[in-house]
Amino acid sequence: MLEPLHNILREDMPQTQMGQTEGGSRIEAVRPLRIAVNLTAGMETGRYGVQYDQGAADALFQQVAGLLAEGLSSAGQPERVNRYQWEEALTSCPGVYFDFQGDIPLQVLVGWLSGEESALDAHVRRLVLSLWQNQVAFYYQDQRDGYYYRCLTEVVTPQQLESALTGMGTNGARFAFETDLYQDLDPDTLLTEGGLDPVIYQAANPAVGGQSALAALAEDLDFSVGSSVFYSAGTEQVVRNGNDTLRLTERGIATYLADRGGVGHFPLSGADLFEAVETCRRLAADAMTPRMGEARLYLMSVQEVDGGWQIDFGYCLNGVPVQLDEGSAAQFLVQNGRIDRFTLRLRSYTASGERGSVMPPLQATAALTAKGMEGDELMLAYLDGGGDSVSATWVAAGSRED
Repeated sequence: MLEPLHNILREDMPQTQMGQTEGGSRIEAVRPLRIAVNLTAGMETGRYGVQYDQGAADALFQQVAGLLAEGLSSAGQPERVNRYQWEEALTSCPGVYFDFQGDIPLQVLVGWLSGEESALDAHVRRLVLSLWQNQVAFYYQDQRDGYYYRCLTEVVTPQQLESALTGMGTNGARFAFETDLYQDLDPDTLLTEGGLDPVIYQAANPAVGGQSALAALAEDLDFSVGSSVFYSAGTEQVVRNGNDTLRLTERGIATYLADRGGVGHFPLSGADLFEAVETCRRLAADAMTPRMGEARLYLMSVQEVDGGWQIDFGYCLNGVPVQLDEGSAAQFLVQNGRIDRFTLRLRSYTASGERGSVMPPLQATAALTAKGMEGDELMLAYLDGGGDSVSATWVAAGSRED
């Protein structure tokens, strides 16, 4: 959970100014929010890092996504490494660092990137492609146990990695562990120049209109509108098909609940984790993409629960996560070979034409330390409490555990 540093850190000063599926492109789900490359130019080494700029991150990812897909698909047996070796991978040249912000099972990441299956069993947020003993390896931290791992790849060569990074410049991006100035932060916090005037977005509930709004949503979810019954229940609009129900509140929260005794409206053809996550991704994309304006969805987490999975997706705006007061943007419960229930928190975001201002990261770090949050990650987030606009502010993400 992201903890906002409201009073100390917020300075909103408006200024004028790969695979294609039915639910959209799978690659939309795996584009990192942060990416950095380590470069060698003659005798000099440097880094180019991007965050809080989704267009720049997408362009950089496009250059190296193929290497990541091939590296993961051909990964050997993982071996555990220590923190020092992880930091060495983060700083060695050539190398590429990916931060997906969410907690993604590697089976899902490989499936989205290449359409292939993977035997790798880990949940990752950060990945590094780097050289080790003249071979290309990728490193990751398993979010479940906190340990770091290395896998050698059988396909990607050092020459391919170097070639993919040819011609790039540097911009001074660095990690917190590389400087004493940020020693109180989570050491893997990425620090970049710029991005301190994030766009202010207008926010709205896109599902106003009562029964007509519910009918449009149900149609996007292929909810058999013609054979369903619509009715009102207090302030909610409800559509029932058999004993499956889809409800929509006045605040734009849609909730689906499958019939306990039936197959449900959203059955799965197998018990595979990738299929479960991909089915939920397609449903979220079908329902939310037409309504969310300039936002993008990303996979936040996959948790095992009672013989199934809870799968959560979040919004992000130009590479900055959106934190909703009520939780994730979309939450699915997959059990008994079907989607048992889901909740969609429908929000629409449009750039206002104004920009806010946040204090420099060094000042924000001092404020974080003053609040006793040493070891937390410092990052920007949009805090959406249901109002008509959202502005980015610094937040403290929970402490890393070794």
